Amino acid sequence: MAKDVTIQDVANQVGVSKTTVSRYLNGRFGNMSLETRQQIKTVIEELNYRPNRQAQSLKTKKSHLLGLMVADIENSYSGYWIKAMQETLADTDYQLMIMTSNNSEEQELDNIRKLLDQNIDGMMLQPVTMDAENYRFLYESNLPVVLIDRTIKANYWPTIQSNNFQMTKQLGLEIVDKGYERLVHVSEPIQDVSPRLERYDAMKLIAHEYQLELITLEAVSDRNIVEEYVDQFDAANKRTAFFGANGTMLTQIIKALRKRQLGYPEDCGICGYDDMTIGEVLMPTLTAISQRPELIGKRSTEVLLEMIKGNETNENIDIPSTLHRRESL
Repeated sequence: MAKDVTIQDVANQVGVSKTTVSRYLNGRFGNMSLETRQQIKTVIEELNYRPNRQAQSLKTKKSHLLGLMVADIENSYSGYWIKAMQETLADTDYQLMIMTSNNSEEQELDNIRKLLDQNIDGMMLQPVTMDAENYRFLYESNLPVVLIDRTIKANYWPTIQSNNFQMTKQLGLEIVDKGYERLVHVSEPIQDVSPRLERYDAMKLIAHEYQLELITLEAVSDRNIVEEYVDQFDAANKRTAFFGANGTMLTQIIKALRKRQLGYPEDCGICGYDDMTIGEVLMPTLTAISQRPELIGKRSTEVLLEMIKGNETNENIDIPSTLHRRESL
């Protein structure tokens, strides 16, 4: 069996001390010359040396592990920012540990504790609820944390998310400009999930200011509320626009209308959030908001790494989305 390459083997071949190689591995270059750094890098690659992270963790009290708690890992939107996080960490010593809460507060709590047991250096959290009390124990642990995609009702940590309210309001004004009289807002359960609440508040504001009738449909697991509404929908009664608060809801609207053989925009309007970009390939094409999950993932990771370095911040960052005006309104 081949002998494992050690840090001493690297030091011997370069002709420097083990301490110098250790300083290089930990990014503490100090007065180390560029030539020495290059020699160490070359020998590490030639010998295929891999640092013993467990030993380093015991010595430095850093695991070089970052936790990621995702509310719903099956949601393709989450996949975009997970990929961006991993790409951002590619040139660092950090690894990502991914867990999902399946939108369950109990499972979220259990998995957060499991991540803490792994001595993670920081966490990116997509919270299941806005209730700050659920996360007080995490805040009191002093672990660097960044909230991703969702906020909570406390200024514990920085939040990186889309500009949900602003963009939904902009889309609402588009609905008004097209002369619609009724707005059907279709969402997963709104209460206590910040993006859903922000999008609903924006549409509610537009409906109030411009005297639109507002119908709110919240999806439930045991029945298809969208189909039930569309089954009794009278297209001739009022000019109606459907808004899907995320891609899943947008898809449900399209399926329900097609089942009843209703077309858009002739029988009603359709718009919503579309992060799968199905809107640009459907016929007619869909007016929709697309987010930038890859940038959300990148900025979240960058902010967390800065916090781990000791650069504390509670700044919330809104990542701009884009409204694509197409044929469905």
